[in-house]
Amino acid sequence: MVFSVLLGTYPILVNSSAVAPGSLPSWNPAVSCTALLTTIEGVIGNQANANGGATYGGGGFIPGIPNKRATSPPCSVNGNATFVEIHGVQMDSLTYSIEDCAPYPNGNFCDTTFNAQDPNCTSSDVYLCTIHMEIDQAWKSAGIAPQNPPVTTQLLDIQGFVYWDPEHVGGSGHSYSGWEIHPVSAWRLSSTTKTDFSLTMNPGSLSVAQGSPTTGTLTINSLNSFAGTVTLTVSVTPTIANTTSVSLNPASASIGSGGSATSILTVQASQSAPVFNYWAVRLKGISGNVTHTLLITLAITKPPPDFSLSANPSSMAVSIGSTGTSSITLTSLYNFTGTVSLTASVSPADTTASLSPVNPTASFSPAIVSLSANGTGMSTLSVSASLLTTPGTYTVAITANSGTISHSATVTVTITL
Repeated sequence: MVFSVLLGTYPILVNSSAVAPGSLPSWNPAVSCTALLTTIEGVIGNQANANGGATYGGGGFIPGIPNKRATSPPCSVNGNATFVEIHGVQMDSLTYSIEDCAPYPNGNFCDTTFNAQDPNCTSSDVYLCTIHMEIDQAWKSAGIAPQNPPVTTQLLDIQGFVYWDPEHVGGSGHSYSGWEIHPVSAWRLSSTTKTDFSLTMNPGSLSVAQGSPTTGTLTINSLNSFAGTVTLTVSVTPTIANTTSVSLNPASASIGSGGSATSILTVQASQSAPVFNYWAVRLKGISGNVTHTLLITLAITKPPPDFSLSANPSSMAVSIGSTGTSSITLTSLYNFTGTVSLTASVSPADTTASLSPVNPTASFSPAIVSLSANGTGMSTLSVSASLLTTPGTYTVAITANSGTISHSATVTVTITL
């Protein structure tokens, strides 16, 4: 009864051909089509858009099924197969998402989504080696969906229907392409067992403020007694390549059978790097004919309001009984507004100065500086030496405070006769 109500919302489509275009039997008894064996690249093609994702026009199974929620999609559309079988794919990160939830007569059901890649793909564009996959909410409600796949580095074989979703061509989480296997009708652990390695990242996603660096640790693990050297490369979404640099140290790792190695990923975002929560960092490991890629999410954020402090000159010579000056510049960063208080302390910097009965004195004019958003403010540091000050070298430590923000600078003062 529940299933019949569901059909009113997502009607079963009649298979458009009497003879299924594939030759491989379905692993899901609810699917009457036979599958056509292909690869990820065979589905999405090798035409890249501006972000590196696969285009619709380059797809190998155009147009795909018309309704991703249909519980019995057509086996072909316009003479082109829709039901495919792909062997030896791997999750591009060790996780999947639960999203796009909706109420059904028998409860609330959600899509299980993940991206899968072909570890043997030879394209230098990782997005042309990756496709989005979903176990559909309507199939779950109908009781015909497979269980969620395991979170594993093991290879998977997949059966499912090809679908084009134009709403996601701008998202890194969808590999900048609308091509999907949606719904996934069945999966199994691949029977292929070979020496291999895996890539994992800690943390699994990164965040960096404009003008700042951040780091993460890439771990390379031996699988099935793999031993050898893995060459590592890293790149970012082309849109931010001119404003965000990435590097791995070391750029290769040698691991023994059952062992592991690590490499430190450093991401440096310039102050002009565009703010966005879902840029992508693409890591690749290559050893012989074995290649793995790993996509991780990079968020670029605006740093909190701040200011900078500088002194010019940063060193001066002052004769006994005289006064020297240095210009203090305060610069608002990231829309900082507020007042900054300046203080200074003077201490001997060498043995001669430490014998002085009276240290030089330091003062500011003004001692409190107001800054407007992204503006600058000035103060003058005056350092005076009395007739009792012993010649030598002294350090003036300048501190600028505003609330919880504090910065410091030093000025070296040489007292002469």
